[in-house]
This record gives sequence, C-alpha cells and structure tokens, in this order.
Amino acid sequence: MAPKKKGRPSKKKGRPKTEEEMLMLQQQKAMAEEEKAKKEEERLALFLKDKLQKEEKNTAVNLLKLNEGWRSILRQSRAGELRGDVEVLSQTFERQRDVLDNVVKTLQHDLQGAELQWAQVRRVHLHQVERLRARQHQRLTLVQQQWETVLQKLSSSFISERERVSSHLLQCRGDVVDASFSLEQQHRAAMEEIYKWYLKSIQKLNAEDKKLKDLEGEVKKVKKTKELKTEQQNLKDLLVQRQQLISMNDKEVKKVEKMKENVVRLRDKLNKRETEKQSLEEHLKDERKAAIMRNHSLQDQQNRGRAAARKRLTELMVQNDATARKLKAAIAKGSKVLRVAEMCHKLERQLKDVPLVVSPEDKRQETTGPETDGPDKEMSALQQLMGKINTSVLQREALRKRRDDLNRQLRLLLHQRQHAMTFGDPDVGGCHALLNVRRAPTTTAPSHADRRYNVIEGVHAVKHAL
Repeated sequence: MAPKKKGRPSKKKGRPKTEEEMLMLQQQKAMAEEEKAKKEEERLALFLKDKLQKEEKNTAVNLLKLNEGWRSILRQSRAGELRGDVEVLSQTFERQRDVLDNVVKTLQHDLQGAELQWAQVRRVHLHQVERLRARQHQRLTLVQQQWETVLQKLSSSFISERERVSSHLLQCRGDVVDASFSLEQQHRAAMEEIYKWYLKSIQKLNAEDKKLKDLEGEVKKVKKTKELKTEQQNLKDLLVQRQQLISMNDKEVKKVEKMKENVVRLRDKLNKRETEKQSLEEHLKDERKAAIMRNHSLQDQQNRGRAAARKRLTELMVQNDATARKLKAAIAKGSKVLRVAEMCHKLERQLKDVPLVVSPEDKRQETTGPETDGPDKEMSALQQLMGKINTSVLQREALRKRRDDLNRQLRLLLHQRQHAMTFGDPDVGGCHALLNVRRAPTTTAPSHADRRYNVIEGVHAVKHAL
C-alpha cells in the first residue's frame, strides 16, 4: 500500500480563550471541588455516626457487664459478712432470750405478789369507799336541807325586788316619752337649718366650677411643656442606662466565662476525688477484712488460752485437794507419833525414878538365859520410834512446802484469769466463772479420843445448802 500523504496543517489551531471563559472554568472547577468536599464530609459524618452508635452500644454492654460483675462480687462479700453477723446476732439473741426468760420469770413472781397486794388493797379500798359513801350521803342530806331554806329566802327576796324594778321601769318609760318629744322638735329645727346651708353651698360650688374650668385650660398648657421636658430627660436617662446595661452585660459575659472555667476545674477535681475515694474505699475494705480475720484469730487464741487455763486450774485444784488429804493423814500420823513419844518419855522418866534393886536370884537369872535381852529390845524399839518420828516431821515439813508452792501457783493463775477477764471480751469471759478456792482445813489442837462429834446426815446438809 502506498503511504498516505500528510495533510496540510490546519490553519485553525484553537482559539485563544477569553478571560470570561477562564473565570467560568475556574468557577466550575471550584463548584465541583466543593461538591466533592461536601460529599466526602457527608460520608465521614455518616461513618462517624455509625461508629458512635456502635461504641455507645459497646459501652452500654460493658457497663452492664461491669455492674453485674461488681454486684456478684459485692453479693459474695456481703454474704460472708452477713453470715458472720447472723451468727453473732444469733448468739447475742440466745443470750438476750435467756436473760429475758429470767426477767419474765422474776416478773411473773413479782406479778403474783403484786396481784396479792392489789387484792388486799382493793378490799381495803372498797371498805373505805363504803364508809365515804355513807358520810357523803349524810352530808348531801344536810346540804339539801340548807339549799331548800336558802332557796325559799332567795325566792321571797326576788319577788320583792321584781316589784320594785317594775315600778322603776314605769317611771323611766314616762321620762323617756317626754324626752323623745322634745328631741323630735329640736331635730326638725336642725334639719331646716341644714337644708338652708346646703343650698348656699351648692351655689358656691357652681361658681367655683367655672373658675376651675378656666384654670384647667391653663394647667393643660403648662403640663404639655413639662411633659416635653420630661420626655427629653427620660430619653437621656434611657441612653445612659442602655450604655450601663451594655457594660454590665459584657461584665456578666466575662463572669459567665470565668464560671465555666471554674466549673470545668471543679469537675476535674471531682473526678480526681472520686477516683481517690474509690481507691480509699477498696483499701478500707481490705483492711477491714484483715482486721476481722485478725480479730477472729485472736478470739480463737483467747478462747484456747482460757480453756487451757481453766483445765490447768482444775488440775491444780485436784492436786491441791490430794495434797490436803495427804497433809491431813500425815498430820494425824504425826500427832499419833507425838502422843506415843510423850508416852515413851513418861515411861522413861518413871523407869529412871524407880530404884534399881536387884536380888541374888535376879543376878543368877541374868547370867543364865536370854532374858537379859529385854532392855536392849526396848531401847531398839524406842530408837525405831524416834527415827519414825523424825521422818514424819521431815515429811510434814516437805508437804507444807509443797502446799505453799501450790498455793502460790494458784494465786498466780487466778491473777492471770482475773486480768484476762477484765481486759478481754466480757461476752466471751462471762460464761467461764472463777473457781472458789479455799484453804485446806488444818487442825492445830491435838485430837482427843474423848471428843464428841456432831453427826449430820447428807439430806439435812443438802437442805441447808439449798
């Protein structure tokens, strides 16, 4: 194929655009850009609205979850606290119920006594009322008789007084009629004079009305001039007031702005305080729980210590009773041994006082047999008795020392118990009463065989104790 021939360049190459067309193009471009910007803004607004709605829904759901979790935690904590409170309250209620039962019993006893007293008082009162009624009846009869006599006297005096007053009234009526006639005449004359004065005053008023009408015209003219002056003055005052109001309005606007700033600051402070308050409340709750746990542990320790002290006290009391019994037995043995020793001393003295007269037959007997061992046996028996006496005395002293040590330990334990009861919980310590510790009875005088004893049966002893 043959190549195409190039065409001639066109002479009309595009006209040069005028300024108006350029302006129109720029305006169209600006309008298009504005429309695009508006559409983008609308899209952004719709997107942000959807996002806000989603976030609000999410925040509402999260708040509900938080509230439910917080409520469940609070229920659990409050349930534990309330259970503890219920246990404490049940214990206190049982104690109060026991106290109230005792009070009710005492009140029933008092009420029975009071009912008996009331019955006695009622009998006495009825007897006194009957006596007073009889006396009152006698007095009423006397008073009625006196009243009838006085009434007769009063009726007679009233009749005489009524007659006197009626005659006086008739005289007064005549005087009033005469005075009324004279007063009517005077009234008529006064009315005629008043009518004359009234006519004269009407004439004067008509003349004065004419003068007033003339004066009113002059006054109206003067008022118009004064009103113009006052209106000008009022306009000036209004302008001044307007300027003052504008300045006051500016000041109030500034004050409102300051108040808004203060409100924002106060809101920030309130938010900070609320966060601090929440943290403090959580800290206080933790400390309260720890204090409650410590208190329970201390109460348990205290109860254990009291139980151990009570057990030790009972053991010491049992030991003290046993030692007291042993002491009584040892003292009885010692007294018997002392009596035997006294008898031995008496026998020794009697033997020393008796002269030793020995016959030749006795001399022979001394040389012949084992009868010579009699005094040696007696001396050995005496030595054994003296050894037993010494051992019994030593045992008695040792038992006395043991008793003193036990009494000291008992005093210390009692002092500790009293200290724990005074400084401890009165509700817990009130149920554990102190044991009554008495000293073991000891006899100073020696027991005689001829002494008489009062035998009391167990039934009579229980009656006396109750």
